[in-house]
Amino acid sequence: MQEVIFPERLKELAQPYFYKAENNHTKTLVILVHGFGASATETRPLGEFLCKNGYDIFGVLLSGHGTVSKDLDNISWKDWYQDIEDAYLQNSEKYEHVFIGGLSLGGALALYTATKLDFEGIFTINALYRFKRIWTLFSWIAHFFKLHRPRNLERVKWYVENDLFAYQDDSTYASYQILKFLRFLHVEIRKIEIPALIIQSQEDKTINPQSAEWIFADLKTKKELMQLEKGDHILTVDENKDIAFEKILGFLKNKISK
Repeated sequence: MQEVIFPERLKELAQPYFYKAENNHTKTLVILVHGFGASATETRPLGEFLCKNGYDIFGVLLSGHGTVSKDLDNISWKDWYQDIEDAYLQNSEKYEHVFIGGLSLGGALALYTATKLDFEGIFTINALYRFKRIWTLFSWIAHFFKLHRPRNLERVKWYVENDLFAYQDDSTYASYQILKFLRFLHVEIRKIEIPALIIQSQEDKTINPQSAEWIFADLKTKKELMQLEKGDHILTVDENKDIAFEKILGFLKNKISK
């Protein structure tokens, strides 16, 4: 497989980050979680937008990410949960309002975390919820050998063009960890009691756009579903991102004002 060289600046931007709003007295923190095989570069555009609108932002980097893909061969999905819990415990006492949001796998992790920690609201963007059956079977078999599945070369080049740092191959071991995690999420999601905003791009080519409807149906709390006619999977860098960003901003303002 031909390798795409990622600029050093993207490797630096892949790391966890904290954005402090110009209003130093903000009482709200938003924790953002990226997707599988990606990095904190995915959430930075949304983080910057929300920070400009008066919110402090913590961008999580999930274990095994932001380095080399082989690092995903030695993690558990519980490590990802711990990353988010650590960010929450290190920062939450400073704020009156704490929200969590995530993209793709980050959205699924945000949902699960909302059953364990005290957030005021949650939002997801193109959240992963189920695997295709053929990928489920392949991941189960291949994870024993810790095989890696190359990603589309043009897609990898697209990452660089859009200031994203992501792996050029998928760890089947880590994919199997996601499968294990999703079994827990499908049970625990019904325990969520905080307001939820679910955003889904109908042109998503990475996950089934119906995922948002499955999540919406399983949530038993106050919830809202926003389906965008246009927009690819990584909506945070898509030309349609402004619609989603404004919706999220409105969601935060609405919950804080009550």
